[in-house]
Amino acid sequence: MKIGVSACLLGDSVTWKGSHNESLILKELLKDHEIIKVCPEVLAGLSIPRNPSEIISFQPLIIKDNKNNDVSNEFKNGALYALDQLNDIDFVILKANSPSCGNQQVYDGTFSHRLVEGKGVFADLLFKKGIIVFNENQIDEIKKCLEKG
Repeated sequence: MKIGVSACLLGDSVTWKGSHNESLILKELLKDHEIIKVCPEVLAGLSIPRNPSEIISFQPLIIKDNKNNDVSNEFKNGALYALDQLNDIDFVILKANSPSCGNQQVYDGTFSHRLVEGKGVFADLLFKKGIIVFNENQIDEIKKCLEKG
């Protein structure tokens, strides 16, 4: 299978802090599959490290960093650039809660570590394209998808 995976989950130091969110469980689970690493924020040209960003509004989409800089266009462009990397993909595993990659929840825009229901920009784009999106916490669902082939 061909699977898109957030680069930070595979150990690349691309997070806003300049660190990673490596998942050894995912790496082991996916070792026999073709992996396409993506990081929409890096593809958009955002720096490593960078100021943390959160979705302030979904309609219209407004994303700001913690210094009140509007980074909405960077996130939108990064999502499009990342999508271009994922040709003929079976499914995607993205970082939970991220303003780009969260597939179920994202931070609420107050920088207070509160989560709300919603999708990050890239995850939302993938859903709209009909691509299956998991996060790193959905191991059982990922295993089922891998078993189906």
